[in-house]
Amino acid sequence: MTLKARSVLADCEHAWAMLETEVRPETFRLLWVAGITLARAVGHVLEKVDGVQTVAAKSAIDAAYVSWKNDRRGNAIFWEFIEQERNQVLKQYEMGFFTGPISLLAANELFAADNFLFCPVTDGAFAGEDCRDVLKQAIEWWQLQLAKIEADIH
Repeated sequence: MTLKARSVLADCEHAWAMLETEVRPETFRLLWVAGITLARAVGHVLEKVDGVQTVAAKSAIDAAYVSWKNDRRGNAIFWEFIEQERNQVLKQYEMGFFTGPISLLAANELFAADNFLFCPVTDGAFAGEDCRDVLKQAIEWWQLQLAKIEADIH
């Protein structure tokens, strides 16, 4: 069984890849909204579409959700980034990262970074990490989760 959630994840990966080189503020913001929305949509499609295909799929997906809820710390990328950033973006239209010129300290020297070279997450468990890197972590987390679910189905 090929999970429909994999198609959503592929689109999320495409949005992330485009974000990696984007420097126009309006386009960056649109790609961010798309990437975050897709990162959360993986779980919705997994549950609502894939979870109704077979009894084995429903069982594996339900078990995965229970394990994520029981280990919030181990699944922080879901709870403290995918879920949290999606809520912030879609319910308040606030982006959880900083853009603009930023000063970076490296080897005891201060360097000015151009817009979008480094866009740190502003708060939460991933504060200070580049937002694109955190989105990539979310994609990798989903890849692992989907692989586990697919193994449990078969």
